[in-house]
This record gives sequence, C-alpha cells and structure tokens, in this order.
Amino acid sequence: MNNYILISVLGLFFCLYIWIGKQASKNVKTNSDYFLMGRNLTFFSLSMTLFATMLGGGMLMGAAQAAYTKGWAVMVYPVGTLLGFLILGMGFGAKLRQLKIATISEIFEAVYQSKTLRSVASVISIVSLYSILVGQGIAIRGFFTAIGITNQVVFFLFWATFITYTIMGGFKAVVDTDVVQAIFMLVGLAIALFSLDLKQVTTALKVASTLPSATIPWTSWFLLPLCYILIGQDMGQRCFAAKNPKLIGPASFFAGVLLLLGSGVAVAFGLLANTLKIEAAPGANILLTAVIQLTPPLVSTLFAAVVIMAIASTADSILCSISSNICSDFSFMGNMAPKQQLRLSRVVTFLLGVSALIFMFLFDNVVEVLMFSYEFSISTLFVAIVMGVLSKRPSKRAAAASMAGGILGFFIFRVIATQYSKELLTLLLSATLYLVVAGIESRLSLQRNTKAKDDVRY
Repeated sequence: MNNYILISVLGLFFCLYIWIGKQASKNVKTNSDYFLMGRNLTFFSLSMTLFATMLGGGMLMGAAQAAYTKGWAVMVYPVGTLLGFLILGMGFGAKLRQLKIATISEIFEAVYQSKTLRSVASVISIVSLYSILVGQGIAIRGFFTAIGITNQVVFFLFWATFITYTIMGGFKAVVDTDVVQAIFMLVGLAIALFSLDLKQVTTALKVASTLPSATIPWTSWFLLPLCYILIGQDMGQRCFAAKNPKLIGPASFFAGVLLLLGSGVAVAFGLLANTLKIEAAPGANILLTAVIQLTPPLVSTLFAAVVIMAIASTADSILCSISSNICSDFSFMGNMAPKQQLRLSRVVTFLLGVSALIFMFLFDNVVEVLMFSYEFSISTLFVAIVMGVLSKRPSKRAAAASMAGGILGFFIFRVIATQYSKELLTLLLSATLYLVVAGIESRLSLQRNTKAKDDVRY
C-alpha cells in the first residue's frame, strides 16, 4: 500500500467536498433548507445516502473482524440491517414523511402532544449520536495510525474538511458527498473483490463453510441494527427530506441490497483471512491486513480510501443529525428571523464538530460508552416511536410508561443474569407497559362515554 497515493486521493476528495459544500450553500436560505433540503430529496440521492450512512467503517471493519473470529454467523448483523431497511420501505418510512416533522423526537409532540416527552427523547438521541460521532473520530484516528500515517495534520485536515462542508451546505452537502462516497465505495469494494485469485477464494470459502460458527449474541446483532434503522435521527432525517413518501420504499430496498453486498465483501475477506491463517498486527484490523496481503498495492491503497470514506459518510450524517435535534427540538430560535436561525444552526454545527474533536483526544476507547448509549436509546424510545407512527390512537401516558419501562429494563436486565436476551426482554417490558396503560385508558374512556350517554338518556 502506498500512503503517498492515499493522501493524494484523499486530498482530491477533500477539495471536491469543499466545492460541493460551497455549491450546496447557494440554495440554503432557511433551516428547512439546511436540515431537510427543502424536502426535495430524490430517489437516487436517497438510496445512496441511506447506503453510505449505514455502511460505515464499523460495518466494514467490524463485519470482517467478526467473520474472522466467528465465521458465517456474522451475516446476521447485515441481514438485520437489511430487514430494517425493508420495514422502512414497506410503509414505515412513508408514514414518517407524512407526519411533516423535522426530527424523530418531534413525534412526541406532533402525535402524543407532549413537549416534555419530546425534549426528553431529543436529549437521549443527542447523547447517543454524539457518542457515536466521537467514536467515529477515534476510529479514523486509529485507522490512520494503523496504516502508518502518524502525522496528526492529516487527521485534522480530514476532520476539518467534513465539518466545513457540513457547516456550509448542511444536509444538502452531506447527501451530495454521500453520493460521491457511495459510488467510490461500491467501485472500490468491487475492484478489491475481483482482484482476488478466484481459485484461492473458492477453496478458502469452501473450507470456511465447513467450520462451525462460534457463539454470537444473535438477538442483539440482529435486533439492534433493525431497531436503529427505524428510530435513528440520521435515518429519519432522510425520510423527512424525501420529495414524496412514495420514494422511500424503493430507495430503502435498493439501499438495503447494496448494504448487504458491501458488507458481504468485508465478511468474505474476514473468512479468507481466517482460512488462510492471516494474522493482523497489534492494533490493526484484519480487513485491511487481508486486503494488503491478498491484493495488489494500488488496490489496497484504494481500499484504505474506501474505509476512510465509509467513516466520513457516517460522521457527517451524525453531525448534521445532532445539530438538527438541537436546533429543531428546543425553542431558543423561536423569535429569530430565518437568516439568524440559519446562522445559529451553522454555529451549533461548528461547536459540535470541534467539541467532538476534543473528546477524541481525551479518550482512546469509547466502545463501551458508544454501545451503552446506542442500546439505551433503542430501549427507551423504540416502542413509543413505533406506536406513535403506527397506532391509530396513540396514548401519551402509555408512551411515558413505555419509556420508563425501557429505562427500568435496561438497567435491571444488566444486573439480573438471564438466559434470554437482555435487549429483547427490555423491549418486551417497554411494549407491555405501553399496551397495559393504553388498554386501561381505552377502558376508562369507554366507561366515561357510556356514563355520558346514560346521563343524556335520563
């Protein structure tokens, strides 16, 4: 792998992204333009940005590493993500779009008529997404170090670039760069796959198919990505920005298929590395190690750029989503003129990006914090959000009860050992409380209506 070529490629893309951000900024006049592209997102752009956002560096490197240690069973993770996209496309995403809201948290005010629940949900979402943003930064800094780029200037330029174009063009810049990154990632993955020795690949995969898969947390690997697709602000923001609800279905299906194919390439390299006894150096990921050993230098260089682009496509989406939560879910912009609101939104985006950069150098490993916040947001918000979208008679008290049940279950099932999945048990407790409280409210309402009819009759 040639780091000089890699830095040159990244430099060209950095310049392109700044230009994209500048072009996107020309049509940004209001916060609706800044965070939702004026709700004018088309099929192709929606497909590519959904794919690019979910195929982050964690998906690629994590899938390869898990395949290396645990075998074919790791495919349950991308399959869970694919199913999430399918559910999104089978009507859930269209229903989100029809609500005409700007954030997932706004469901709690638009549907449940509760500003308090909206604020609570927004805070949970912000903390969760911010942890993921910091994690992305730590991942890319570690990746640069692992491939021999120890000069921190390269990392700072990378981070400054994606903050800059996001500040300038907002969601429009994020989507346009996602399209470029998605195409580059697909081409890079295809080149890496087809540059392998097919006989070696066939033999190695046959051997891998006969090996017993290690025990994996099936429920969490399958359930968590599925749930996140439906309630994540970065996913919801793309549905809200769609030109019309009908686009979301086919775009989600297409993005899901691309995601399965992309993660499948990473899994294939992980399996190959296992059967060919390839070992990664301490601190290095098995995916890039395998690519370097099994493909020509130019291909491995381009593949390193693919991983960096994957991380960037996730990081800029999360940055824009957090800024959207802060600027849309709280009332501090209420009396401002549109230009002032837009200016403040850009300031918020800048401060988020810079503060995340500071946290990256305070912590070396945020995996546990990241997973904690990721699972906590799903445990707390999933049932209330889904019922708010799908239920014909959503109940505010039931939503509050489900959130309380999610919080309770999240901690209880980490203290009490059980043979069942703690994530599944938590969601079942949350759903049960929602249904019980909603049922009680429905019965009391029926009794009141019956009594009112009797009073009128007599």
